[in-house]
Amino acid sequence: MPRLKDDAPDERSDVTDLTSLSFQERLAIGLDRLKSERKLTNKELGEQLGVSEAYMSQVTRGMRDVKLTTLDKMTRIWDVSIEDLFTVTEDDLARIAAKKARRRKRKAAKPSS
Repeated sequence: MPRLKDDAPDERSDVTDLTSLSFQERLAIGLDRLKSERKLTNKELGEQLGVSEAYMSQVTRGMRDVKLTTLDKMTRIWDVSIEDLFTVTEDDLARIAAKKARRRKRKAAKPSS
């Protein structure tokens, strides 16, 4: 996940220091946890909130800011607290690292055209 919106997508940032995470990154990780726990897709999350799949994809990758009204809607619709959405644990970081490793492995295994 890029540290900032303007970071190059190829730059890998190993997020290991919980205190250095931005609010965007914390929300992205919290939403990833929610998706994993509830086995939901960005499309399904977007439908529940009345937003597009593309918007949810950007939010879940930490590339888009959300309005307070959207955060409020998330907490009410998904029955979670704002704290739940922004709390990041070591387990979350391990899950994110594993997902990134699988993506890199798949990308490396793709034949070049």
